[in-house]
Amino acid sequence: MKWRALLLLALAMVCAASFVGCPADPAPVRVHGQTKLTILHTADIHSRLFPYALQISQTDAALGLGVAGTVATVGGAARVAYILNRERGRADRVLHLDGGDAFQGAPVFNFFNGEAEVRALSMMGTDVQVIANHEFDKGALNARTQHEKWGAFPLLAANYRIEDPDTIGNPELQNILKPFTVFNVRGLRVGVVGMGNLSSLSSLYERPSRLGVTPLDTVDTAQAYVDLLRPLVDLVIVDSHLGLNADLEMIKSTTGIDIVLGSHNHIVLQPPKVLDDCSNVDKQGRHYIELKDAEGNPGARRYCNPRPVLEVHSGAFAKYVGRLDVVASDSPDDLPPPCTKAQTSGRCYDPLNGFEIISHQYKLIPITDNVPQNRAVTELLEPYRRHLDELVDLDLLVGYAPGGSKRFGTGGGDSPLGNMIATGMWRRLGIETDFALTNTTGIRADMVPGPVTIEQMFNIFPFDNSITKMQLSGVEVQEMFDFVARRSAGRGCASQAQIAGARVVLNCTGCSGVKSTQACSTNSDCASQECNNGKCAPQPCADHIYIGSSSKPCSSDADCGDELNACDLDNPDANGKGRCLLSIDPTGSYEFATSTYLSGGGSGFTVLKRNTTQLDTKIQQRDALIDWVRAGKPCGYSASHGTKDGLKKCAVDSDCSSVGAGYVCACPEDASESPDGTCKSNGSCSDGRCVLATCRQDVANFHRQRCDNPSTAKNLATCTTDKSACELGGEECKFLACIDRTRGNYSDNRVLMVGR
Repeated sequence: MKWRALLLLALAMVCAASFVGCPADPAPVRVHGQTKLTILHTADIHSRLFPYALQISQTDAALGLGVAGTVATVGGAARVAYILNRERGRADRVLHLDGGDAFQGAPVFNFFNGEAEVRALSMMGTDVQVIANHEFDKGALNARTQHEKWGAFPLLAANYRIEDPDTIGNPELQNILKPFTVFNVRGLRVGVVGMGNLSSLSSLYERPSRLGVTPLDTVDTAQAYVDLLRPLVDLVIVDSHLGLNADLEMIKSTTGIDIVLGSHNHIVLQPPKVLDDCSNVDKQGRHYIELKDAEGNPGARRYCNPRPVLEVHSGAFAKYVGRLDVVASDSPDDLPPPCTKAQTSGRCYDPLNGFEIISHQYKLIPITDNVPQNRAVTELLEPYRRHLDELVDLDLLVGYAPGGSKRFGTGGGDSPLGNMIATGMWRRLGIETDFALTNTTGIRADMVPGPVTIEQMFNIFPFDNSITKMQLSGVEVQEMFDFVARRSAGRGCASQAQIAGARVVLNCTGCSGVKSTQACSTNSDCASQECNNGKCAPQPCADHIYIGSSSKPCSSDADCGDELNACDLDNPDANGKGRCLLSIDPTGSYEFATSTYLSGGGSGFTVLKRNTTQLDTKIQQRDALIDWVRAGKPCGYSASHGTKDGLKKCAVDSDCSSVGAGYVCACPEDASESPDGTCKSNGSCSDGRCVLATCRQDVANFHRQRCDNPSTAKNLATCTTDKSACELGGEECKFLACIDRTRGNYSDNRVLMVGR
């Protein structure tokens, strides 16, 4: 009776969603034979509603976004909307599905709480979206409010069970969340099931839950809704924010899904993966899925036949729109022979599945500066841009980055940007702890070469997290880094933490000298999920953890007893010697700085959450980074120059050759520009200073671009000056902080990955 009631409920939802099949309507027109469907896919927009500067990576270059190493303007909701409308006009049956995480990642979210994002997606004509972890960044009540007021599309999450709405403080997400929806796309019925994120929402597992939901098992939930929808629809799509690995496990352990549109990992699958469902195999070679009982224990097996399932990821940050074209058919001429009753292996056709996808084509459309902007979305967003300019000067310059700064390290360990951010926390006045740590995934963008603005700092560090101080014992330090090692091993052996004031080796395959004695027969018997010759492999863990240094000088690790990574040569003495680092003492006490997000147990840091010595300093991580950068010296600074500002005095460009390559002489009376905007020196400075030529040129270009298209009265006021852009560039580079090694902008293997 329970399943009958669910089936009737599903039929009612089909009626409501498709506007056909209800008693008062004429009989629906159903398609048969080969039928085309176009799916437009976006995901992880992360508030990038306005075009932004991006240094093009090798990966993005290969995907058509631009030339590797150059800085280009990409993204923007108005350009995304243009592409969506254009592709709709070029398609027959079409749906636009979004993978969630539209919130958080740019200043527009920090000041308007997601209102602009929901309105933009609605105006784009989004058909459906799955709710994701960052939709909850300002609380579940805010997510509900924004979607109730502005959402014009269904918001899905089948794997969130809404708790009793009468509970005091419950955010009543049942007002906006549905498990699935059904579209009648010109006779083709498409069921879409939403799977919300589980891995990044630690609050889901707290009781009472701050979100008012209980997480449900991914595989059981997906299979239940596939079984519910299959008799009623032609195709089943899962709109997922679980992440790639969880998607693949779901496909492997279910039967009946046709397409999974994935997100959360910010990756592009080009081409999409094609995987078999129903891929568990018993000793007789029969394929099956495993159903769990009411207590969640393994229950009955359902035997089934493998079918191909498409897994699609279309990138993040409004850089791309994915277009998936499929041809589906229910014609016997296009499908394998029908399954026999006893058949449990090999390709065959189950009529319950209705249509099967017989071919597909995927196209990734880059959102470059050449893409026109949709006028309606541009006009919608313009008031938000104007209000942002009134609230905060996003164009205020923080510093100059000659080579930019990368958020990911080449060896999977520490990164230049991560080290600089952690150093800014560690050295901050009022913090000044023994060491500091922040999560790698909290750093959302690289620092683009050239002038660095407040807006770019928001893009790099969008979260409004403050810095928390606490005392950790040596045992807690070990436990924390062991957790970082396990989390890093599960993400391609790439460090999930960035640190300052410490060094650590993260071993993704188990620490040196650690042997496993636990017997096993399968991988699932082991905490490490790896069974080798009847013994569980060691779990990933951390060793060679150092905090602080001794007085012992060193030139290599050999001088420190051959301890790996133990010689710190970062700040050599007059003889070029470093210092041997100190291994942590299990009974020692260490003052530690991190974000309020991690100290509250975010991303699984439970060892920090239970610490009772926490003090929230109220100093935001973003502000600490900005202040750390702005406290730096300009490019070319040296106390040996003997000037008050530390820059070499000059009259002509040749006077600057001793400073280094690429330096020119700058002064207000000797700055001119050629017709193409190139800054020049004429050799008539009476009291010039040597500045980096690229700094002068890039800052001049920044001011020229900003003032050519002013959008607010405030910008107009700053642009009404008798100085040329090149004069402004030369003068500002005399004090604008140089974001280089002196600011911690380098990688030194302080987080060394082993076992990649």
